Amino acid sequence: MKKYLSLFIIAVLALALTACGGKSASEEAAPDDGQNPVMNYVGNYVCGRAAVLIGATDEKDGASASVTWSSSAAENSTWEMTGTFDPDEKRFEYHDCVRTDFVYKEDGTVESQEEVYTGGHGFMFFDDSGDKLTMTWQDDQEDIAKDMTFEFAVAPAEGEASTGMANPWQTADTPEAAAEGAGLDGFSVAEASVLSIGEVKVEECRYMDGLAEVRMPVGAVEMTIRKGRADVATDGDISGDYNEYAHTWTQNIKGLEVTCFGNREGEATKTIWQVDDTCFAILAYGAGGDDNYGLNPDDINSLINGIQ
Repeated sequence: MKKYLSLFIIAVLALALTACGGKSASEEAAPDDGQNPVMNYVGNYVCGRAAVLIGATDEKDGASASVTWSSSAAENSTWEMTGTFDPDEKRFEYHDCVRTDFVYKEDGTVESQEEVYTGGHGFMFFDDSGDKLTMTWQDDQEDIAKDMTFEFAVAPAEGEASTGMANPWQTADTPEAAAEGAGLDGFSVAEASVLSIGEVKVEECRYMDGLAEVRMPVGAVEMTIRKGRADVATDGDISGDYNEYAHTWTQNIKGLEVTCFGNREGEATKTIWQVDDTCFAILAYGAGGDDNYGLNPDDINSLINGIQ
């Protein structure tokens, strides 16, 4: 399973901030208290031009990391990996790392991308014993992060200088503003509509070049909706979600062929579709990143009818 973790990490940054206060993982979330202990360490970590996004993939010990490292304004590399977290050692171990190198045109679009390797192994070690929460990365494939220490990073307050973090995301006040920042032709969602799980309200909007997203948590469900150019999608999938699901099916909504993915038949954790050169996606995870949750057909229909 591989997830591009920007989709649910923001919801749990506050927990990582608590970990920055010096409490150990065992104090914050014991392994048997029903919470994945890596939740105490999720968030953005930075060192120079590299940024690491840590997340949880289940309610047990599943963890993930997404690394973005810029070598220049026109080139960067990403490393995506999932694995398990050991709360006693405060260690994340992975065996499935995929490195991809990107080159960008002057207008910000992708000129080329190359998958450098797959199946990389390594560890990330966390240290919350000092004033700052830190992380070190032992990459067995290239040893690329040798002697580097990543610090937990919080987005700078308005007016403050950037930390230099190689994070392509920027925040916006509204979906429309996110679309403008991404260079898209508008973006609207079905805010205030009522689904079977409750009333939908936009909590956060973000964008990068060619891609805008809104986070819309509903009760214990983390829901993210994305709109983006087809040239930043992967085979028409703009979701950034790389899970494998037990079921895949299509629905016809508003004359659109919508593809759904879920681990429960008829309940979609991921929903994607495309209109001309624009791709859309809805992700709906249960608490703690539970990908056994899924939206029912009526909820999917209501959401898609409100998205433009």
